[in-house]
Amino acid sequence: MTIEESRREIDRVNKRIAGNVRDRMDEVLKIMDFKDREDMDIRDEEREEKVRQQFEQLFEDKKMPPERGRELADVLIETAVDVQKEFLEDDEK
Repeated sequence: MTIEESRREIDRVNKRIAGNVRDRMDEVLKIMDFKDREDMDIRDEEREEKVRQQFEQLFEDKKMPPERGRELADVLIETAVDVQKEFLEDDEK
């Protein structure tokens, strides 16, 4: 395999990752709709910590640094919070 072929494969994987993140945010919006109806806070510290632990374990299971899994979880959590805030702002207009 050449470096160009490997880079094309990375590009394909990146597209799948972006699609999976979009799918995750679609689920976040479903949860936000429920939270909005039930007058719940956007942040759920307990759930956020569970997600961080989940990613730590997933990374460890795949022989990757667990702290990087935790960092990825933080990025996904903050993205979800941003999406929820945008949802609420649009809803108020």
